[in-house]
Amino acid sequence: MAVTLDQVDTNYWGNRLEVSAELVLKEHSDDKHMEKWVAGLSPRCREILIDHMDIPEDKQKLNDFRQELLDRRDELIEFMLVEKVASGKRTYAIQEVARTKLTEAELQFCWVKQDYDRLALMWTLFLKGQENLELVFHLDRMQRKGFARMILESMPADADFEPEVFFIRENIQDILDEYEEEKGTLRQSYCAAILNQGGNYLVFVKRDGKPDFVSNGRENQHGFEREWIIFEFEPDLRRVFISSVDPKVPPQLAVKLAFEFFGEEVKYISETVTTGEESILDFLAALVEEPDALPLVEVVVKNSPLDGAVQLKLSEQDNKSLAPALAQFAAKFEDLLQDVEDIASIKVHMFDKRVKMLFDSEDVHEGYVVRYADQPLTGKERREFEQMMENDHSIVVLSTEKRNAS
Repeated sequence: MAVTLDQVDTNYWGNRLEVSAELVLKEHSDDKHMEKWVAGLSPRCREILIDHMDIPEDKQKLNDFRQELLDRRDELIEFMLVEKVASGKRTYAIQEVARTKLTEAELQFCWVKQDYDRLALMWTLFLKGQENLELVFHLDRMQRKGFARMILESMPADADFEPEVFFIRENIQDILDEYEEEKGTLRQSYCAAILNQGGNYLVFVKRDGKPDFVSNGRENQHGFEREWIIFEFEPDLRRVFISSVDPKVPPQLAVKLAFEFFGEEVKYISETVTTGEESILDFLAALVEEPDALPLVEVVVKNSPLDGAVQLKLSEQDNKSLAPALAQFAAKFEDLLQDVEDIASIKVHMFDKRVKMLFDSEDVHEGYVVRYADQPLTGKERREFEQMMENDHSIVVLSTEKRNAS
């Protein structure tokens, strides 16, 4: 008997993990698709199924094994759904959760030659607990955009709640509902998860965005674009990191949450940490004098010494330091790094990635706010880059993402 949609937890797979169970069931009912799916399983995945499905030894030879799976295909539905969850997720997110939730033996089992078997990791995580897939889902969302850093303009004396009491899904959902009703947005915000990470509270909100539709055969299903908003609150709510597409609503939501926490009006402003020009010049000099420590691979200047003061871009595509080229340019013209105000951006090479940096003077009276494009970096890499800049160069770097509460 074929598996039907009412036998699948569509709330879990569809709403919480954004996987179409209906599509997977269609694939599951297609004989040719299943034959191809079974034939494509990796050795580690085959071993997981042998153990989980208790396949007898006399049916573990490859051809017999594949036929056994096809004969028991109804037992494969959840594994196919997990595969869909894994699709498109960053390897970092899968491995980060796996390292915290799996034993060393389980991790070693999923290791093949030089890397992990991604699907084997996901299947193992799922078999240990469905909540593990949601951790992967949400951690992956955190890597999609940078985080604007906002801070309370003034700190209230006391809070009405303890953070562990305040940050529960039911309470946050009530506040989100109240915000949408007060603003008359005709939108819905859904608190999908709250995670405590290193003492900070991560709040994942799925919110209706612009009106949109999806095609379903000849018919269109109308609704809204979905936007994920991620808040990372410090325990006292003094500081919040915001990841979102919409620049307006998320800061307002942060203010609403903080108001309910403190019981009085508050205001978040974009955090700025100023670095003096001399410190930046010292940093730029270090990039040239010690080219191998942190290779400087791109420089863009707004007013070059060339005729017409044209914008000039020097870039090393092989990710080697530009130090020799900059020295040659300085000998013939002038030092491109001598005036911070004229530097549009630079890129340094770290974690096998090109990290863009800006020196922003727009929101400060003196000095600069040193910003970096954190979007390409994983959470671990962001922390390491920020620590390196502060420890080695005494510079606090902030994301290029900025928000303004209104």
